[in-house]
Amino acid sequence: MNTQTERETRDILNIVNDNIYYPSLHEYRKTVAVSLAAVSFCARNLEYVPEAVISREFEGRAICRAALDAKDADCCILPYIPFPDVQKEGIQKFSADTPAFVLYSFTDIYDAKMAHDAVKEDAYCIQLVPGKLLTEDLCKMALQSPNADETVRKYVAEQFPGLKPETTHKDEKNRQNAGVKIKM
Repeated sequence: MNTQTERETRDILNIVNDNIYYPSLHEYRKTVAVSLAAVSFCARNLEYVPEAVISREFEGRAICRAALDAKDADCCILPYIPFPDVQKEGIQKFSADTPAFVLYSFTDIYDAKMAHDAVKEDAYCIQLVPGKLLTEDLCKMALQSPNADETVRKYVAEQFPGLKPETTHKDEKNRQNAGVKIKM
């Protein structure tokens, strides 16, 4: 049973033929059916889905998942997904091709598990964790990460002044050699 109106059918056909058609549509014509077709065709159309459509619990989730499944989908659409569970699906989908810091910079870290996962993947993600979720244990994890460097150590020291990273012999030698110039 097809419940699309003639106008919706025409709009969907125009979306397929013209990739800038959907963003130029008037809000009232961006129905659930038209929006679903638009994001299926081009994931970046998710940015133009009206709040009244995307905020519907069932339909909005379907539209967001359709955008994630689009051929051209990438992590740039994550900020337009208002559902944390669907946003996590997107993080999982794009994690193989996108560095963790880039991936998490497109999202809002909204719970402790997400903060833990982000910092575990990349120490630099500690800078993306909101203050209410930033803990000493999370900072310790960042400091112990293989890619923790002076930037991460400085950030952690600013957040938790009492938390000093243990310097290794290699770190100390690198600091001593930093000012030495090579003579030819």
